[in-house]
Amino acid sequence: MTDYNPNIALVTPLKDEINNIDKFLKTLESQTIPIKCLVIIENDSTDGSKEYLNKITTIKNVEHFKVININFEDTTYRVGKKYATIIDTGFQYIKETSFFNTLDCIGILDCDVFPEQDYYYKLTNFLKSNSKIGISSGLTYTEEGKLHIADPNFVRGNSRLWKKECFDESGYMVVPTADTVSLALAHLKGWKTETLKSAKVVSREIDVRLSNPQSKGYHAYFRGHTLFYIVFKFFHFTFKKKSFKTGYTFFMGYIKSAIKRKPRIKESELRNYFRYYMFNRLIHKY
Repeated sequence: MTDYNPNIALVTPLKDEINNIDKFLKTLESQTIPIKCLVIIENDSTDGSKEYLNKITTIKNVEHFKVININFEDTTYRVGKKYATIIDTGFQYIKETSFFNTLDCIGILDCDVFPEQDYYYKLTNFLKSNSKIGISSGLTYTEEGKLHIADPNFVRGNSRLWKKECFDESGYMVVPTADTVSLALAHLKGWKTETLKSAKVVSREIDVRLSNPQSKGYHAYFRGHTLFYIVFKFFHFTFKKKSFKTGYTFFMGYIKSAIKRKPRIKESELRNYFRYYMFNRLIHKY
């Protein structure tokens, strides 16, 4: 252990998590470094989560605890812009606190994600020792100990940390696929993003609440990816993942969005980032 005692603020989106709340809070109570602030954004729960949370006033190892209840007309679970709105509600609350400028890191931690005991000790030290890295997360495992099949080099949104300087400079946008867009925002400001392979979280709901392939097709269109990228992804799903249906649905989600001229990301700098995404990855620009 080092003498480094970072101030960490976390935002947790929560809907119908009555079976996970106690386990989730215990993982934070057992962290080897304290958590400065935890903001839970509860939305439209019908399983007793809202009532249960409202009875909790303090959490061991968490200095400042806040529950914010919000409601939407659409009460279904959404991983797109609705999710980003929930997260941003927490960020906006943190920005108004008296201790905001004393923070070292700001992060997201979903309620069905359980970090190992020294998760935040590892991540904060990793960020501190790497001046150019602005966002990081560990790797996600199933309860059976298997690594999530997603790209291990992609910084996960469900358990990520921003270095506060990076958060201040790059910000967070309320858009579909905000996790991906926020990485782009950091890259455009000169920050690198990298996973810490030795840091681990366990998730009970791997792939249960992810958007469907057609939605992912629209999200790719929204971000500004080229047709070449979509064709590449189609072959990736079809041959590497051995799922023609997934690839076809993803492809058609993009094509239908283009035909209908659905909304796309407005910022030209971001559009260019995703337009040349594959090339920049090949040359390791980001």
